[in-house]
Amino acid sequence: MAQGRTKPQSSYVIWRTYGAGFWSIVASTLAHCDLAEKKNLVPVVDMKNHPTVYQEASPVYGTTNMWEYYFEQPAGRSLEELGERPHSTDGTIPKGYPREIGHETYRSLWRKHVRLKPYIAERVRKTMEELPISTKTLGVHFRGQEMRTAIGHKFPPTLAQMNDAITHVLESHNFDKILLVTEAQQYVDVLQKKWGHRIFASPTFRLRHRNSYRLKNHPRHHHRFELGFEALQDAHLLAACGGFIRGHSGLSEAALLIAENPFEPHIKISQGRNSFRPYVAPWMWYAKVVAPPALGGFKKWTPSV
Repeated sequence: MAQGRTKPQSSYVIWRTYGAGFWSIVASTLAHCDLAEKKNLVPVVDMKNHPTVYQEASPVYGTTNMWEYYFEQPAGRSLEELGERPHSTDGTIPKGYPREIGHETYRSLWRKHVRLKPYIAERVRKTMEELPISTKTLGVHFRGQEMRTAIGHKFPPTLAQMNDAITHVLESHNFDKILLVTEAQQYVDVLQKKWGHRIFASPTFRLRHRNSYRLKNHPRHHHRFELGFEALQDAHLLAACGGFIRGHSGLSEAALLIAENPFEPHIKISQGRNSFRPYVAPWMWYAKVVAPPALGGFKKWTPSV
């Protein structure tokens, strides 16, 4: 080797097991970027040869690597520059790293390793300018649908619990608007009927009682890419609000990751986890909705819950 020339750092190829949600993909990528740095390796994200649920059949903005739809490569190295004998992950969130992306561990990693593609940042910026979001906006993330029946998943709030929490915050804080982020159009219909002009929904694709990821015929061009973009954009919209009401989800946690200042108030409605038994899980949430608390039903939301 010529004097003064150092051997190039080896690549560390990052990917995620198929089926992971958008923010789980981001959490795994950040954790492995951190590991790569500790091992003196160069992180390269490969979601071309390891597809995700956001993958499109045709290129998006000239790339077939899902990570590069939205983000720059963390170290600027492309798949074409991997070099010889690159190291690789196992497609999971590594041991020792939190599963929830809102954890403080990921805040510095997000700022260090993530750069939005310019066209993505511009789309998010335009949306934020078009919506009446400020520190006097109460952000509400209300996820439901398949979360109510998913095996082993934490239960989402009920409509009554969410309304009680919103009522409490509006009576005790000075918010003039409510931003509602949800994938369920039925929640938009009911909450807009109750809160009228005070509430507005994010510009996200929604269905009534159906999962947008399971549509056989895509309703719009690059539907899966847009689903990922909307997860990214909705987290930024919520992060710009002054207060936050949520259940348990990756998107809710991502708002904590992105927010520059703490939410006040920050209310998380937690009420246990669904059964791991496949013949019980589809019915358990619905049973808890109608059962009295003394028999295991969900409790009425109060400020102390």
